[in-house]
Amino acid sequence: MKAYLEDFTIVKVIIDNKNYQTNQKFYINKTKELKVIEENCIGNEVHLILQSDEKLVPHLDYTLSTVDIETNVLLGKITRSNLFDKTYYFDGWLGYRYTKEKTIFRVWSPVVKEIYVIIDDVKHPLQYMESGVWTTTINQDLESKAYYYRCRINSEFFETLDPYGNSSNANNKCNYIIDIDKTYQMKYGYVESKNPIIYELSVRDATSFLNKTDSGTFDALTKSASKDYGLGYIKNLGITHIQLMPIFAFDGVDESIKDSNSSLFKYNWGYNPTQYFVPSGFLSKNAEDPYERINELKKLIDKIHQLGMGVNMDVVYNHVYDNLCFPFEKLVPGYTFRTDKQGFLTNASWCGNDLKTDHLMIRKLIIDSLQYFQKIYRIDGFRFDLMGLIDIDTIKEAYKKITMANPFAMMYGEGWNMPVEMPNNIRANMNNCQKLEHIAFFNDGFREFFKSLLNNNSKSRQEIFHYMKGYYYNGGEFLDASQSINYLECHDNRTLYDFLKLNNEENHIFDKISLGLAITILTMGTPFIHAGEELLRTKHGFDNSYNLSDDINHIDWYKIPNLTNTLKNLIVIKNKYPHFSYLKKEDINKYLRLEQTSEITSIRYLAKGFPDLQVVISQDYNEYTKYFAPGTKLIFDGNNIVDVTVEKYDFIKPGLYIFKK
Repeated sequence: MKAYLEDFTIVKVIIDNKNYQTNQKFYINKTKELKVIEENCIGNEVHLILQSDEKLVPHLDYTLSTVDIETNVLLGKITRSNLFDKTYYFDGWLGYRYTKEKTIFRVWSPVVKEIYVIIDDVKHPLQYMESGVWTTTINQDLESKAYYYRCRINSEFFETLDPYGNSSNANNKCNYIIDIDKTYQMKYGYVESKNPIIYELSVRDATSFLNKTDSGTFDALTKSASKDYGLGYIKNLGITHIQLMPIFAFDGVDESIKDSNSSLFKYNWGYNPTQYFVPSGFLSKNAEDPYERINELKKLIDKIHQLGMGVNMDVVYNHVYDNLCFPFEKLVPGYTFRTDKQGFLTNASWCGNDLKTDHLMIRKLIIDSLQYFQKIYRIDGFRFDLMGLIDIDTIKEAYKKITMANPFAMMYGEGWNMPVEMPNNIRANMNNCQKLEHIAFFNDGFREFFKSLLNNNSKSRQEIFHYMKGYYYNGGEFLDASQSINYLECHDNRTLYDFLKLNNEENHIFDKISLGLAITILTMGTPFIHAGEELLRTKHGFDNSYNLSDDINHIDWYKIPNLTNTLKNLIVIKNKYPHFSYLKKEDINKYLRLEQTSEITSIRYLAKGFPDLQVVISQDYNEYTKYFAPGTKLIFDGNNIVDVTVEKYDFIKPGLYIFKK
């Protein structure tokens, strides 16, 4: 006989036919009789649903017995129920609180029967507090001590990390107790920017070319601030925000091996989250030192802020690397991940599991980790990987919380509508953008349209004008252009250079990427540049390089030819002329006008107190001549800022040109 706790008053029993008799009585702890409310014969088994008159509490031990059989009541489907979710919601702090005199530990698990924190091989028992929370206070100075938890569910013990642990050793074997006041004290705060321009950067890709002991690390990137590569280079471009690809602890690598020449070295972008409060050891000079990774990351962010740029953090809350080893799931089996009607894990993320973000304690975990990185590391904004797999309420609550601390905080993500086990109307995707004011989305409609144009597919003037307004996406309209992240290239898929190289002559790619950069920067909305896009970055044709080598993924900061000066000039123009920073639909429709020309796209931009600007987009290498009113000046020739009076201009190659009356 087997028994499972399915809900607070429901026990499911599976018993062999030979051991079951009609009207058989069942008892909890030999005293409380349960009522049989359902009976089904399946093969040689009888499946029974029993109901208790009293609430059964999942963290306590129960036995189920008949006249001659007794068994322990095991954990069943109770953790998946809405009632369980609401009953055990806890709004207080979790993890640990350290002082020199004592450390307080709190762990959320309404279903463990026993739990101990293990420090120096000594077991310290935790006591049940409330709402599924266990706690203990150890009156010792535990700074720098390693710890983990040993727990019992049913009759089996297991070990797990702290879901709220904030530091670790190499490969996440243990958590560590940190005196956060002893870590590097940051000197600079959040960065305000009214016209953000995002530059996506991998810490390792930016520094792996150095071939030094600290290459591929936070520290190496920090040291690049005064160089002509890395931070120094990016600052010189005029970028406002660096988006760091995942910087919290991830798997798929050996954190102790940094040398790409080693046969044991493994590369990974970092979209394999394991601990949401712990900086990556792979990106630290010393993964074994729990303080080092914290200090390095804080110094890096402080240096970026000192340079006047913000830091956006790429976060992955749609899945985890290993669902079976994820601490939250080990502590509360069945609670953490989405399942289908048969009870199997869903896989909308294509990574083996999908976090059930609408469960209250998973939502809390997400928001708590966002606030932690915001408070401790002064992160300016967050980019959500596969945001469409997260529910709307979680995203809205997260935005509310982070903007209370920093009103200028950015939140944006991948808003694809994916087949997740969640009603369409609560998915945080582009189709629901009307419900997500202030949240921006990667505009794949913009990306696919203009990549097609650059790849020799002629587009109508009306279509070009349509997407340059910024508030259109593939299938609908945003609330306004602020919801559009305009991009042609990111870490996923081929680089723009590699994409164009498949169908274009080498000497034409330079002109086409120049046009692509101009469209990206000057379209209404938020421009997004993948690191090295302006350097004609290649990944040698690979479509997905998430686990390939440094040779494939490294950034060649000195590649020639490049479009570095073109990108700098475009950013200068965007900042100088308010014509390119409209966000509201009514302003865009009022101040942007498509001119009636037959060969090329010509758009007039108006702004109060400024001369009219005329943006002309040439798609190909056919020669077109356009005549202008006397006194018209060419101020951007596709690559350079100029000041040339023209009455006519011959367009002989692809490019974006700006004229001023």
